[in-house]
Amino acid sequence: MDKKTILAVGISFAILVLWQIFFTPTPQKLPEHDNATQQTIAENATETTAIKVIPDNTSSLTVPQTDNLPETINLTPIAFKTDKIEVFFDPATGDIRKAAVLGWNDEENDYITFNKNEKFNYARIVTPIPSNYTVNVQETSDGKTISFTSAVPNLVITKEYILKNGSYLVTSKIKAVNTGNVSAEVPIYVKIGPHLGGGFEANKYTFEGAMLVNSQTTERVKADKTSREELDFPLWAGYTSKYFLFAAAGGNFQKGVITPDLGGEVASMETSLIINPGATTSEEFEFYIGPKVYKDLKELGLGLQKSIDFGWFYFLAIPMLWLMVFLYGFVHNYGIAIIILTIIIKVLTLPLTMKGMKSMKKMSKLQPEMLALREKFKGDPQKMNVATMELYKKHNVNPMSGCLPLLIQIPIFFALYKALLLAIELKNAPFFGWITDLSVKDPY
Repeated sequence: MDKKTILAVGISFAILVLWQIFFTPTPQKLPEHDNATQQTIAENATETTAIKVIPDNTSSLTVPQTDNLPETINLTPIAFKTDKIEVFFDPATGDIRKAAVLGWNDEENDYITFNKNEKFNYARIVTPIPSNYTVNVQETSDGKTISFTSAVPNLVITKEYILKNGSYLVTSKIKAVNTGNVSAEVPIYVKIGPHLGGGFEANKYTFEGAMLVNSQTTERVKADKTSREELDFPLWAGYTSKYFLFAAAGGNFQKGVITPDLGGEVASMETSLIINPGATTSEEFEFYIGPKVYKDLKELGLGLQKSIDFGWFYFLAIPMLWLMVFLYGFVHNYGIAIIILTIIIKVLTLPLTMKGMKSMKKMSKLQPEMLALREKFKGDPQKMNVATMELYKKHNVNPMSGCLPLLIQIPIFFALYKALLLAIELKNAPFFGWITDLSVKDPY
């Protein structure tokens, strides 16, 4: 290709990038709450109907200046397990000390565990009552309900967690009872982090850190960067690695924040409960502790699929991921499924490839005549341009038709790369021989 062709290709590529930045349709906005959450909000609204009008003498309670309680962190946590997760609770605060995702091993050959080093309670429900909770456990047909209750003058707080077999969700409920004689505003903070803990694989090509999401915006703060981000009416907040997520989602929270705290970044959601004397009100939400399987996250209806960043070409990457999983259902080997997927993509893009190759071949045949024109009009660029365009017209050649078809394919193969890079389905998936994990590079 001559210099003008190279310049044209460069301009076309710049146009493609700018088009993706400014004109690509944004993902469909997620609903602020799924049906289950709407039902929860409706129930809470019914429960608090009597406190729509806040009396002038409402008292405002405060939360502790810090939610990290070193005097309680040394207590042995109490553990509860389902077939999917194991959650360890601080018996004094009723918070989650750490949580393991069963069936998935980390780099130290232990279960994937958030806050494995246990330097603090990892998921904290911060209320005006910081500690001295008592625990009550109830067995259910498909899991357990764990409740932590504590009281101070004029206020009783209960933190309730429901663990069910077959689910990575922990349904959580904060219940407050006003035992005083004036209305009270009770602030509630749900905080997660900082950091992930030991055993998570490091990957410089994917995001790892705190996330905050509402129906319009996604904020990401890398684990090695300390900054503050804030969103109204968050869908969820949490911490993500390449393949796993710990998040608080749903509920009726007014604000979400990522703040520097405890030597890193803490993702949190905030709300407050207004309670009349003798009344009870509550807030319900979900903790998700599990793998980032796109299909499963989307089916939860909480917007958690946004934790998987497919980049600009998500509208291509997601169908490719779906097709790979679909092919696996037939061949039962992800390596073979990837090969078939690649062949399908190459077949679909074959017309573009052939068009580009034919055009470049025509251009190569014109090179002697192009050199002759350059020599003939060496001192007159304007005449050389006119003669060159006449030559293209005579031979019915478009210099852009050689490179543009190849340029159009760049988003397709970049999307394929992102789909394979982020697919947890490939973790620990064997191909053949020495290739026992398609999510890591070939050691040879």
